[in-house]
Amino acid sequence: MLDQSKGLTAILSGTNSNKNITILLHVLFWVVAYNWFAFQGRWLSGEGHPFVTMIIALDKNVVVLISFYLISYCIALKLPTPQIWGLVLGVLTIALICYSLLAYYTYNYINTTVPTMPLYFKNLVRSLSKQGAWTFLRDPEVLYFHFEQLVLAIFVPLIIKAFRAAFQSRIKSIALEKDNLKLELNFLRSQINPHFLFNTLNSVYSLIEDKDRTAASIVFSLSNMMRYALYDSNTTEVEVDKELAFIKNYIEIQTIRHSRRLEIEMDISHQIGHQSIPPLLLINFIENAIKHGVDKLIKKAWIRIKAYRDETGAFCFSVVNSKPPQSGEEVREGIGIRNTRRRLNIIYPALHSLEIKQSETQYAVLLKIW
Repeated sequence: MLDQSKGLTAILSGTNSNKNITILLHVLFWVVAYNWFAFQGRWLSGEGHPFVTMIIALDKNVVVLISFYLISYCIALKLPTPQIWGLVLGVLTIALICYSLLAYYTYNYINTTVPTMPLYFKNLVRSLSKQGAWTFLRDPEVLYFHFEQLVLAIFVPLIIKAFRAAFQSRIKSIALEKDNLKLELNFLRSQINPHFLFNTLNSVYSLIEDKDRTAASIVFSLSNMMRYALYDSNTTEVEVDKELAFIKNYIEIQTIRHSRRLEIEMDISHQIGHQSIPPLLLINFIENAIKHGVDKLIKKAWIRIKAYRDETGAFCFSVVNSKPPQSGEEVREGIGIRNTRRRLNIIYPALHSLEIKQSETQYAVLLKIW
């Protein structure tokens, strides 16, 4: 019962996604519309002419059906609003002309072939066609008659569509608000958890500082990294000195982790001066060196890091690391490097270069920012 209720709600609100049900609903609507037009047709033809009633109802139903779907198609186009309104008015104009001409020929055909038609029907035909097929363009009253008949007929399905579209828009708006609240909640959680971890790290450091200097050094470096990630990286740009200090803490942890088999050289030029970069931009290159170089080498591994300015004044950051010679295959870019490329293309679209080269025994990255 609950599923049926949900299905009925989806149908009434227009959020149903089952194509078969959608087609069935459209067919049912036009069947109901045909019966309504047949009811109107009996006002003209009387009770004794079912065939005439059917012809009149079909004429209206076909014109209204085609006009409705053409208007719906125009509204769905991704065009400026004035152009869409222009297309809709064009469809309505063509529909009015077709409807008026079809009514002229249909009514005259009935009047000629069915002599038993009521007198008021014959008078109506005479009035609608007194100046030929284009009487509706010459006589304002005839034009208004056809316009009223057509617009009222099209108005019903269009108003239904408009109400459903408004309801769907409201549902999307509610869903968006819900997603925003969820994102805000997740953001708050992400803020609470790192703060808790940061404070815990400080407590652990104070407990082990006098007992295990190596462990304390790791905790201290990790705490500094957490401080940078929490407080300094919440801006669009940071001083490159802070980013490099973050990298140094990361390197200290990796050096202790890999003990004597890892050799890291870090050369930071004193001529870098003032340089701002997006936070956590450079660390991806170091992580990549650890992942694809150090972690895959059983024996001695090395990483050489340089930060300097070249002869043009561009900020340069270079990372070269060893890689297993027996692999024989190129290291594919991971999601970290791909995301870094996207960030650089957005922030420095024509003011950077990122060169990645690799040989059988080493992997090299060179980033330049002008």
